[in-house]
Amino acid sequence: MAMTRTQIYLTEEQSEQVKRLAEAQHKTMAEVIREAVKEYIVQRSAKQSVWWDIVNLGYSGITDGSIHHDRDIYDED
Repeated sequence: MAMTRTQIYLTEEQSEQVKRLAEAQHKTMAEVIREAVKEYIVQRSAKQSVWWDIVNLGYSGITDGSIHHDRDIYDED
């Protein structure tokens, strides 16, 4: 997998926490950060998916409802 070098700034506390996690898991700090970013993206994508699922509950496929609302609401032609 091709990777792009990216520089980030962490607080001292964040840096120490990542360093401790990396040591405990026998990984590099970069690996721990990549895993965290991947998990974050997955979680955010899932939240957005749920949001759009809720929004789409009201989707009817009617594209001219503002013009022909009586027809669509009352089944009138």
